[in-house]
Amino acid sequence: FYNADEPLIVASVMKTAVLAAYAQEVVAGNIDPDEPVVVAEWEAFYLPLSDGGAHTMGLQSLELEADTLGFAVDQTAVVTLDDLATIMMHYSGNAATDYLLEQVGVETVTAVLQTHLPSHTPINFTLGYALVAFYHEAPFSVDWLQTVQTNIANGDQSDVTELIELYRHDAVWRAAQIDYVRNLTSGGVDAEAIWAYQTAAAQLLPKGAAREYAQMMAQIGSGQFVSPAVSQIMQEKLETAPADWPLRAFYFTRFGAKDGLTAGVLAMAGYATPRRGNLGGQNRVVLLLANGLSAQQLARQSQLQGHYLLPIDLIRGTGSFDQFLQN
Repeated sequence: FYNADEPLIVASVMKTAVLAAYAQEVVAGNIDPDEPVVVAEWEAFYLPLSDGGAHTMGLQSLELEADTLGFAVDQTAVVTLDDLATIMMHYSGNAATDYLLEQVGVETVTAVLQTHLPSHTPINFTLGYALVAFYHEAPFSVDWLQTVQTNIANGDQSDVTELIELYRHDAVWRAAQIDYVRNLTSGGVDAEAIWAYQTAAAQLLPKGAAREYAQMMAQIGSGQFVSPAVSQIMQEKLETAPADWPLRAFYFTRFGAKDGLTAGVLAMAGYATPRRGNLGGQNRVVLLLANGLSAQQLARQSQLQGHYLLPIDLIRGTGSFDQFLQN
């Protein structure tokens, strides 16, 4: 354990808590996983170019064509709530997360945090964080960020809520915001300045303690999170991510995880059962929350899959990490 009890930015690992709320509501009969969702309603939460292509990959997984901004070409297409839960966990779709969050209710997710992740800061709509960070009326304004951060720290979410309402319900404002993010990559802003601003904006994101997430993942993996039925729903989403298939095929009989990546942050929460070795057949849990990485460190580790290679070594107990520390 290292800094196991210090709340750190968890990035998309927080979607595990949203999944927990969803699973509980399904088991309680409050939500029908087969409830139809019109794509246009789902995409009311989608801000183009803010999720690393996750939304587009989610559409493609459902065989839906996307336009150049990532919106579905067929706005009348119908998916299910469970499709969105899968996209949230398999592709880290922010819009899917927000639609689910609206359905289960922020208060239900808050109850999950209070019970299982008590050190966690509040979870709200990811669209709000993105709009604050890339606000077309205050481009790259550190003063704006600091104002919002101060208000949130004092329990005031009104800045975020107002932007979400404008984006979802004011067509002219929404068009201006989309046009702004579309032109962000056209140049004219110093790369170092952008990175400094993005790392500052990342401080708006929820924070959680590794030890608490580890306990939660252990309970999910062993079928003891809330109930076997709730755990099973979560296991199905965590253990079937297409990108994790090689790990399951070569190293583990079971591998369930959620990762996260944003400016300066690499995160991964998982449980697994090694196929072989001294720990073969044993249930293992690993949490990695790395904050404060430089742009170069983040690029290197994400390209080389460091946030997976280190946890894989720790889960398998090969000792190579210990040897690295000794050397």
